[in-house]
Amino acid sequence: FVEIGTVTPRPQPGNPKPRMFRLPQYQALINRLGFNNEGVDALVRNVEKARRKGDGILGINIGKNKDTPNEDAASDYIHCLEKVYPLADYITINISSPNTAGLRELQEEQALRRLLGDLQEARERLWTRHGRRVPMLVKVAPDLADEDIDVTARVLTEMQVDGVIATNTTVSRIAVHQHPLSKEVGGLSGEPLMAKSTAVLRMLRTR
Repeated sequence: FVEIGTVTPRPQPGNPKPRMFRLPQYQALINRLGFNNEGVDALVRNVEKARRKGDGILGINIGKNKDTPNEDAASDYIHCLEKVYPLADYITINISSPNTAGLRELQEEQALRRLLGDLQEARERLWTRHGRRVPMLVKVAPDLADEDIDVTARVLTEMQVDGVIATNTTVSRIAVHQHPLSKEVGGLSGEPLMAKSTAVLRMLRTR
């Protein structure tokens, strides 16, 4: 399978460059891309032009524009959901990137319930319109406290979300603190994230 995105309703340039930093000795990378993309309409055009071969699965990852306040975030996610729904085999709800200010606040219990409720209502309408049910997966951060993982697991279970992607990048630098690039702002991925993301995965599975 391949997952594309994160895509937002309107085009946005992302954060200023340089915004990607490789740490080869740690098999790691720090990025602060900031959802740089040409907007959901451009993504739809690109996917429609692309040739799909075989039985590959296409996931499309959706987010909100940087300048959309969290109280209006649902409208951005629903806009993208409606646009990509006919093309996706599954849709990822990205609420866990550390590179869009305030985005991770959408993982808090009440905000998460509201957002997922709005998205599920929209998905029901789209399901009826298109005659197919596209799974929605929620992408979570690796930096949640254990009690927050408990809450997240409870909400996702109660709301019957199709799946969880564990995890996004981490803001922790413990594993790479000796590297001169460790002070760069952004999300750390690669080998140093393995233990942390696996721990979150294990806790979610248990719950």
